Amino acid sequence: MKKLIPILFVVAAVTACQKEPSLSKLDDDYVVFTDYDKSASFGDYLTYYMPDSVLLITDSEKATYWTNDEANYILETFAENMAARGFMLVDSKEEADLGLQVSYIEDVHYFVNYPSPNWWWGYPGYWGPGYWGPYWSSWYYPYPVVYSYSVNSFLAELVDLTDQTTTSKRLPVLWDTYMAGLQSSSPRVNQTLVIRAIDQAFNQSPYLTNQ
Repeated sequence: MKKLIPILFVVAAVTACQKEPSLSKLDDDYVVFTDYDKSASFGDYLTYYMPDSVLLITDSEKATYWTNDEANYILETFAENMAARGFMLVDSKEEADLGLQVSYIEDVHYFVNYPSPNWWWGYPGYWGPGYWGPYWSSWYYPYPVVYSYSVNSFLAELVDLTDQTTTSKRLPVLWDTYMAGLQSSSPRVNQTLVIRAIDQAFNQSPYLTNQ
């Protein structure tokens, strides 16, 4: 499923008293894509684990992460939406049926080195299959991925952790969302827009529920 939300163009106020755009004047801004494995039965899953950080994909060869307030509101919004769909957040990867990983694309330097759609899997520090357990050997999407990634975009993937019976398993991505838009000079506005985009990703994914 792919639905588009018109990209917002923020018009800066010229009056000295208004230091940032009014939230009441915001229009839908991010382009939000979602897709999923059509054979997945999300009602069979109950628990999920989500790392406490957001990976930054930059032009650096060293992985960096958001782990402070910049990450908290993003991860909290994902958690609220997952809870509303009946999924329970757990503290251990070993106890989880699903894994939810979130990344922020700050720079597209690595586009030239890795073929679409899997280029980010070669990025230093990316959520490699081994992060989720020693039994996973590689990734795979059970559906085609055709997104074109750009600066100031978020990528989230929901992976199936249930089949841990043998080694060298391929880790399946059951659902993913890609959200991209313009960046405002106001942190408050950026936060509002990202939260709105995450909510929209779940709104256009009614199948993502165990209720």
